[in-house]
Amino acid sequence: MGMMKRRQKTSHANRLEQRPNQKLPFVEHLYELRKRLVFVALSVGLWATATYFVQQQVVAALLKPAHNQQFIYTSVGGGIDFLFRVCIYVGIALSIPVIVYQLLRYLQPIIPRNAARFIAWCSVASGVLALGGMGFGYFIGLPAALHFLLHQFTTNQIHPLLTIQSYIGFVTIYLFGSALLFQLPLILIIINRIRPLKPQKLFRFERWVILAAFIGGGLMNPSPRLQDQLLLSGPVIFTYQLGIFIVWLVNRRHARPPTVARLIEQDQTARRERLERFKAAQAALRMQPKAHSQPTMAQPNAAMPAQLSRRPAAQPAHTAPVAAKPVSAQRPVARSTRYLDFVGQRRSYTTRIGQEAAPNA
Repeated sequence: MGMMKRRQKTSHANRLEQRPNQKLPFVEHLYELRKRLVFVALSVGLWATATYFVQQQVVAALLKPAHNQQFIYTSVGGGIDFLFRVCIYVGIALSIPVIVYQLLRYLQPIIPRNAARFIAWCSVASGVLALGGMGFGYFIGLPAALHFLLHQFTTNQIHPLLTIQSYIGFVTIYLFGSALLFQLPLILIIINRIRPLKPQKLFRFERWVILAAFIGGGLMNPSPRLQDQLLLSGPVIFTYQLGIFIVWLVNRRHARPPTVARLIEQDQTARRERLERFKAAQAALRMQPKAHSQPTMAQPNAAMPAQLSRRPAAQPAHTAPVAAKPVSAQRPVARSTRYLDFVGQRRSYTTRIGQEAAPNA
């Protein structure tokens, strides 16, 4: 049974790669999704294991934006839980290109034109954008947010006393949010590859993007200052504009000239008309009754060529009858008639010359 299941999985993968436009059962798609999730889990596990060997450097880097803030954990296993979370979060962050690659491989049947090359390019671009987003959040956004949240509500009697789990959870969500915000141009490019987008329609949704950017910026950094809000919402708006520009360039490169598009449309219209006429002719032939009488020898077929139905001309009286040849050796009737006329004319000419030469002799 195990061998049969392995063969079924392999055959499904081969069919999905060789014939991406083929419609497969729902169970086959579930098998493919499970396969992609296994690859993602393996990538996260490998990166998390690698992070464990450099845990001191990673923890020091994550605590640096807090500026000497003291943290505690309130359970015996709190330190192990913190270390486990750090390794898992770093493994997920470093597996973003693998996640994007496996997701696009699962969606490969609906990606036209050079799907393998497009998937590889998107995987590399997602890794670069994710690193850029996390770098922006780590060096610019996170210090400002922590400074406001940790020092805005303190007094002589109120001091922040944070657990390390809550701090690492906040930092992780912040960095992941920054990485996802920088993925916005890539998301637009992927959607445009599956289904072409119109830049005019994307500009209509720009106001909603701006509203969502300011709401997200307010949640990530609730500072009332406008410059702090623009610091977080500005990159989102810029990346959306960049995505629209890239979509416009891609669609302009693949767009057909108006003349070619008009000719293609006319050709498609002509094909549809010919197909309709053909179907109408077939329907008319089906409606016609079948003929019950067969053509006889007395009634020759009207479609027979005239040269085959014409009998050869009568031979001259002084020519000898030509012996009939077998049916398989006979030449066409028209050619035999021309040959007999030529022979008859030649013999008549020879006889006339002989009669004129006899008196002189």
